[in-house]
Amino acid sequence: MSVVTRLMSLLLALTLVPLLQAEAHCPGNAASLRFPSVARSLIIVPVVINHAGPYAFLVDTGTQLTMVDPSLASELHLKIEGAANVVGVGFNANSVLARADSLEVGSRSVKNHVVELQDLELLKTAGLHIRGILGGSFLGHFDVLIDYAHNMLSLTQSCRSVT
Repeated sequence: MSVVTRLMSLLLALTLVPLLQAEAHCPGNAASLRFPSVARSLIIVPVVINHAGPYAFLVDTGTQLTMVDPSLASELHLKIEGAANVVGVGFNANSVLARADSLEVGSRSVKNHVVELQDLELLKTAGLHIRGILGGSFLGHFDVLIDYAHNMLSLTQSCRSVT
């Protein structure tokens, strides 16, 4: 066996061993829920806030903060936490932050969750009857699997936290 072949074999083995070990440690208890097929790519899930709801939220993996429509925040008497300057591609806006005691999607929940209050009127006029957008501040607590073929969203405790 040549030196190059041995090095390639060793490199392949060193690459595969961590992958196999990570697979063995990942939990298999994914909390999955079905989502309706809306425009073939939109994911809308039921969200419970402070044990009230469920409310229809759009899942957006590219949004940093979870957003709640101000009318829903008012209905739920969410505590205002302050303001933040939100910067995105092509915009810069001031926004109000509030705190929810709990945010639940299926059997997964995050306690003491800060949300951004954002008027979602444009989405409502597009025919979407949503009350919020589930963003990275919630999704980042979990490993997320989106199965478009079966309209399933799975949230699993992060593999990184398993020892």
